[in-house]
Amino acid sequence: MTKATSPEPEPDPTPTAPPRRGAQVPATSANMGPGFDSFGVALNVFNELRVERLPEGRGLEVRVRGEGAGSLPEDSSNMVAASALEGFLAAGGTPGPCGGLPDVRLTCVNNIPPARGLGSSSAALVSGLGAGLVLAGENLSDPGTKHRLLQMATATEGHPDNVAPAIYGGMQVAIEGGGQWISQRIACPAAVQAVLFIPDFQSLTAETRAELPTTVPIADAVHNISRAAMLVNCFATGRLEALRYACEDRLHQPIRGKIFPLELRDMIDTALAHGAHGCWISGAGPTILALTGGHGGDVDGDSVATFEAVAVSEAMQRLAREAGLEGRVLISEPTPDGVRSVDGMGRVLDIPRSIGPQNSPVVENAGLQPGLGSDGYA
Repeated sequence: MTKATSPEPEPDPTPTAPPRRGAQVPATSANMGPGFDSFGVALNVFNELRVERLPEGRGLEVRVRGEGAGSLPEDSSNMVAASALEGFLAAGGTPGPCGGLPDVRLTCVNNIPPARGLGSSSAALVSGLGAGLVLAGENLSDPGTKHRLLQMATATEGHPDNVAPAIYGGMQVAIEGGGQWISQRIACPAAVQAVLFIPDFQSLTAETRAELPTTVPIADAVHNISRAAMLVNCFATGRLEALRYACEDRLHQPIRGKIFPLELRDMIDTALAHGAHGCWISGAGPTILALTGGHGGDVDGDSVATFEAVAVSEAMQRLAREAGLEGRVLISEPTPDGVRSVDGMGRVLDIPRSIGPQNSPVVENAGLQPGLGSDGYA
């Protein structure tokens, strides 16, 4: 059992090298039970994309560190690289000699396990598109750039439940209206923790989505609408006593739960019996998220919240082992941070400026200028 951490910075290759620039993007848990294709929450597990300008003629270099190293491609077919090119061209960037990105090295430092229902593909998509926009001269922290990023990422992903919290942070509710995607933040209760049981096997969203029905009974639709409304109220008010019921779903979890060698209901009931407020399949699975804490105060200083998180994690692991399901547990928490600019030491370059329409800080770039700086770094 471990607690979530941010990527450790790698030293620059030479003592005189200017600091690398890049972006951090959080893991996300989509659907949250009844909010299929609409609800999502950002978690404090971050992937980091480092962008380094190379000498002319070097072309594109892609490196993968951490999760996915050795299995994810290290060329232009990598989702981060392909998305960076898309963002770069969409923002009017001048392509390199071969029609691709200018001479850059993209280093992906991954903490989000791939194909586990924690938004790894959305993190790759958002970080790549964001890097491309910045390379072409846009400011990643500008509200207009983030709105554009939401439209582009959702067009590629097909649904906004992961990309919205990856961009804006916190809990997001996203819908389509007036020919555009709109996302708004819902307050997260103070000091809640997300206990993640992450099975060792992978689950591909496209495969699990293909199993879902195209129509549902009206009773199931009403069930989910009422639970989704109650879930939003539980989060917004901090009154979590009804969350165990508000997380219930009839549209996708009964089908996606069949990938487990145990009854999903048993895992959920076990988490609830040991102190969790609510529990759901994260995204398309196979990760299962149990929400604990929420008693107020700081998470790290709340011994009750820590005790509950540990008790829930141990109970989930015990049930999984009895069913022959191998996996690991990570204790995370919701983060208000979406995609953000960082320097080579992992320090955040964005600073709060004012309160914007997201009910969250609108930030401006404190040290990273749009485009390629005079130091040769993006």
